Amino acid sequence: MTIEELVAFSSSLDPDEAERLYGLGIFPMPLADGYGWFYPETRAVVVLGAWPLRCPKSTLQLVRRYRVGIDIDPMAMVRMCAEVVRDGGWIDASMIEFYAALNDRGLLHSVEVRGVGDELVGGLFGVGVGGIFVGESMVHQVPNASKLAFFALVNVVRELGYQLIDGQWPTDHLTTLGFRTLPGDGYAKLLTACSRIEPGRFESGYLDSTQLRLRDLG
Repeated sequence: MTIEELVAFSSSLDPDEAERLYGLGIFPMPLADGYGWFYPETRAVVVLGAWPLRCPKSTLQLVRRYRVGIDIDPMAMVRMCAEVVRDGGWIDASMIEFYAALNDRGLLHSVEVRGVGDELVGGLFGVGVGGIFVGESMVHQVPNASKLAFFALVNVVRELGYQLIDGQWPTDHLTTLGFRTLPGDGYAKLLTACSRIEPGRFESGYLDSTQLRLRDLG
């Protein structure tokens, strides 16, 4: 991140204002004494239906051993991501509280990969606003579990009518998943189109085989 990408600063997080800002492509991260709101100069995105995505065979094989759930327990997914020790870790107690408030408003969504006894072994969570799904964080405890969650997400949000998955800042990992980069002005044009979309509602539950068409993505 750069100082030019910091477009606002707040001493607290207002979920109602956050919903508006997410719709403008702006998202928060904790800083000293408050929260910065960022708009990356270059954005990692998946424009649904615009290009093919390839799910690796190693990820496809996980479907035989694990179940994929939607919004089973979004806050459990947030806490799992927060517990991972990594460079740039930013999900502190205040952000967990913020995501809980978004969850209460029906804006927070998770894709969870679960094993025997419903053990959570990986997944992702993000914020759905208009026709945009903003990916916040992903994690795995077994290899490729977060990838399985991502490719399942693609099918789910596409069927609901979303047009864009926003990965925020580009990373090598997002590139391997099929994200591409857009400059800020190109992203702004997509936001204008997405703002007019009213996608379907996420339904909590486990996906069946017909909903896990991981070979048919784009």
